Amino acid sequence: MSSSNDAVFLRRNNQIQDAIDSQNMKQALQLIEKRMKKGENTHFLKATNVLFNHADVTHKKKGIAETLELCKADPPISDLDSLDILHSTLRNMDDYTELRSAIWERAAKAKPQDRDLQMRWFKLGYEAGDWKSAQKAAMSLQKNFPRERKYYFWAIFLCYLVSDDKSSSDMDRKLFGTLAYRLAQKAVAEVPSNPTELLSPPRAIQTAEELLLVVRILESQSRWAEIVQVLNSENTGLSSRIVNNDRTFMLAKVTSLGAAELWEEGHSYVKGLLTVPEDEAERKTLHERDDWKYWNLLILAVRRLEKSPGPKSRNAHIAIMDIVLTGFKRGERTEDDLVIACQRYFDQHKHKLYAFKDLRGVLETRDDALIHRVAQNCLDSVEGKPDDAIPLINAYKLQYCDRISANKNVLKSSIETLVRNCLYFYDAFTLLAKTQDKKQESQPDTASAMESRPTDDFCIIAAMALLQPNTAGQASEKVSNTALIRAAGILEHLLIDSPHNYEAILMLIRIYLLLGAGSIALRWFGKLSIKQMQYESVAHNLFTRFATIHPHPAPLIEGGEYKDFDAQVAFITALDFYRHASFTINNSLIKGLDDGTYVNLDDTIELQKRIRDSICRRMWALDLRRMQRIRKGNHLALHEEIAQNTSPAQDQRKYDGFMDLERCGKPAFEHRLRAGPVPGENWLASARFTDRLFSVLESIGSQKPVVLEPELPDIGKLSLSQTDVDHTGAEIDAAKIHVELLKVAMFMAGSKAHTSTEIETVLGEIEDWLKAKKEDLALEDTGNSPLIMRTTVHFSPGTPGAPTWEYFHTIWTLVETLKALCNIFNLNSRKAVKTAKLPAEQMNGLNTLVREVFEDIRLNTRSLKQSLIESATLSTLIDMVKRGDTTDEYEKPLQEVLEKAMDESALELFCGELRESWEEALDGVLAARL
Repeated sequence: MSSSNDAVFLRRNNQIQDAIDSQNMKQALQLIEKRMKKGENTHFLKATNVLFNHADVTHKKKGIAETLELCKADPPISDLDSLDILHSTLRNMDDYTELRSAIWERAAKAKPQDRDLQMRWFKLGYEAGDWKSAQKAAMSLQKNFPRERKYYFWAIFLCYLVSDDKSSSDMDRKLFGTLAYRLAQKAVAEVPSNPTELLSPPRAIQTAEELLLVVRILESQSRWAEIVQVLNSENTGLSSRIVNNDRTFMLAKVTSLGAAELWEEGHSYVKGLLTVPEDEAERKTLHERDDWKYWNLLILAVRRLEKSPGPKSRNAHIAIMDIVLTGFKRGERTEDDLVIACQRYFDQHKHKLYAFKDLRGVLETRDDALIHRVAQNCLDSVEGKPDDAIPLINAYKLQYCDRISANKNVLKSSIETLVRNCLYFYDAFTLLAKTQDKKQESQPDTASAMESRPTDDFCIIAAMALLQPNTAGQASEKVSNTALIRAAGILEHLLIDSPHNYEAILMLIRIYLLLGAGSIALRWFGKLSIKQMQYESVAHNLFTRFATIHPHPAPLIEGGEYKDFDAQVAFITALDFYRHASFTINNSLIKGLDDGTYVNLDDTIELQKRIRDSICRRMWALDLRRMQRIRKGNHLALHEEIAQNTSPAQDQRKYDGFMDLERCGKPAFEHRLRAGPVPGENWLASARFTDRLFSVLESIGSQKPVVLEPELPDIGKLSLSQTDVDHTGAEIDAAKIHVELLKVAMFMAGSKAHTSTEIETVLGEIEDWLKAKKEDLALEDTGNSPLIMRTTVHFSPGTPGAPTWEYFHTIWTLVETLKALCNIFNLNSRKAVKTAKLPAEQMNGLNTLVREVFEDIRLNTRSLKQSLIESATLSTLIDMVKRGDTTDEYEKPLQEVLEKAMDESALELFCGELRESWEEALDGVLAARL
């Protein structure tokens, strides 16, 4: 066909598509019928299926029937354009996944030598994650094009993907797992045993990547002994031409030996790897094999075979401690033996920061008395010898673990001693470092470029020691606001000299978040320089509930990016990462197949699933839309599909950026710095519910059709009685009232699920709810309300002085609900909008209550702001950092160390910025409008 004819057909097709896009179905049908009368390709034009896209139910049903008729055509449709359109239509029809694959399978059988057709079938299934369809296509390709060996390995890989897919049926997982195993077995068996034989059978393993795929398949089926057998063989073993002692396969063999419980062979293998060679050149390479996986297998083998570990290294010493511990548990060794082994390890490794973690790992399940002996011995061995900071740091970490973390009612004197010593030595070693820098002025100063210095840990330990949970209620994990302010002051002091310390910044972000200083938390978050996957694993440390703590933009930061002072931009940046990552992964899927990097590709597919189903991605989408509603009254449709996704979410959040010195069995340190419970599936369900409420109201206002479900969306999944697991009190309260508001909204949209009498009852419940809010916000003569008393920093007993995150979270959550109510009032009063009308008298009363509650929010906020701008606030904050509050009983020496350590001007700047952040956040509330 000439290029001019192609251009004509393209123009005609575009005319039809333009008519469909503009919803002018009548014109689209006329254009198709006109062309069909002239004898054009009826399959292609019928497949275009305008009727399926028709809004009218009758036309749509006819379109579905015509589509199914085309799928069964004999001979089968086999031109790519028609198949593409049919595939697209079936994708928009429910429960036709098998049929989508079937139309391509029939076409491939009709044209077995049409490689383009079969590759198109394969790519459609592969890129959509329909592994079963892609597997059929791969089998068709390897059958019809046997000279292309890569198709054989594609078939093996796709069989594995189907068998490893949780969404596959048990029968399919078993069937395709068996098929993958047999195909992989054949590929291994055909590898020639003679390494000089260059021409291998076409379906034999030829590369390390192909062998890794075989290992991955065997691992997925727990065939550990077979992996050992494969890696011991002449043709595919560790010394073969394919493997060539690659470390990846060595580790795979070690893992398999342990899993298969081949202790004799495992002991012999790893002992040979870890024995110090006599040859000097080989001895230099020993560190490459000093991997804990090897030592772990050695320990397991020693336990079973009662042999002794080999050479001395960090891992060897940990292994020895573990062996002594095993003997202690069996009654073969004494407690003194274990203490001596731990002391010997500490003496040899105390100059390394990993020493504490290693010791805790060995001792974490032991009794308090044993840990106390080890901790005290280590401290005694380094006290009085302050020539090196790291041994002291390790000793103080052990002291924290022993004396502070182990005790429910830790003595303040223990905290005071540890904080005082840490701050003293931090300043002493910092001063020593600065003195040495001055003596070496000719050399470039590299300290400022370092991420952190070992001595930074002194300040972090001191801050952690202060941040102990209140013990008055015994079960409470809440940290006092005074302790938060003091810890923030210490960390700010640290970051003056070490501005890139990741652990300190992360802790400081959480502290400022709890203190309600959202603008400072956002600013420090920008200094973390979050990149790519860190939005998935790290960003939750700030973003969790940030939309209801700090939804408004902060004042501009000189030289800062918008995401560093505007939370909405920060959330958009995070969601852009997910969008770009999805594009990048999709583009790499086919390339990975062509390159034959199957195991890397398997990991990439798993990453694709994690990103697609990320709980963080959905949380950020929901909270971004929430933020847009709070600020502007409505939200953008851009992220609605992500926000309303109801499939199971994957949680990849990480908390290992925080230093953790806690005892085994106790909650991690960061647990006490959380702004409420960690959001999970229940939180997503209630947030989707709220999002749906506003979407329905928006549709009513724009006169778009609302899908009237027989039941309220998500109501079956949203268990309000269990929301305390991942909801705050304010969120539980909001979720319950939003259920009622959605009933009202659906009634207005024409739903018959509730009668007008039931809606009147619902409106009565909403009225009671609003009255309860008024009571919580009612100001007394002192200028305080119940809400203020329980959600603020108290500068002195019974005297609220500044808002915390709980104040803002409660207020902004309430404002969102009030906005939903206002939307209902406005829609009910608009004559242009056709809705089921609500009782006028009730609505007038509710409208008045909403305005009153909103005014009470403003009065509470003004009262708090007034207490902040009093002249004594700054000096009060400074005193809180140095001396604590009036309920603290710390001894004088700690105050002296703090006063000496804290630079007066820097401390005043810290307290001033904290007060400004509170004022700015309160101004954000006052700027809100319904």
